[in-house]
Amino acid sequence: MMKLLYSAEAIAARVHDMGDALNRQFKGEPMIHTVVTMNGAAVFAADLIRRIPTPQVLHYTGGSYFQGAIKQEVAMNPETLPSNFNQAPVLVIEDILDSGNAIRQLRQILSDRGAGPITVVSLFKRMGSPSMADHAAFSLPRELFVVGYGLDMDGRYRELPGIYTFENAVMTGQSGQC
Repeated sequence: MMKLLYSAEAIAARVHDMGDALNRQFKGEPMIHTVVTMNGAAVFAADLIRRIPTPQVLHYTGGSYFQGAIKQEVAMNPETLPSNFNQAPVLVIEDILDSGNAIRQLRQILSDRGAGPITVVSLFKRMGSPSMADHAAFSLPRELFVVGYGLDMDGRYRELPGIYTFENAVMTGQSGQC
């Protein structure tokens, strides 16, 4: 049985707030590059980028990193990114910040390709994660597995408007609550 953690309305409110903060940050910029890192971030990214009127060039790294319920490895395609960002600001949109490995790799690639200031936003940041986000909509206990609003389990549940967990289903065998 699934349990609602965050309603569509709660998510929309956080996306609105994050959009306002990013609008203040990017005010006056002629253009930004927006990089969507993982497939699970697509719905979040679609809602967020529509809140930012600054012209954007959108890139998808096409990443996915699930094998069953346990994250195994990150598969990003850096060939989808420009060879030179010409010091333009880059907004990175992530679904869940866990170990931080993907963001570290991506930051290095972006820096090597001449990115200007890099801003990382994430739908979730796992509690205890060493990875840093400039903006995170929600925190998430390390052991909690979530679906909906673009996040999936074996390709299912992405279409749900809210964010859910499965009752009595945790990643480490310990219970957690948001």
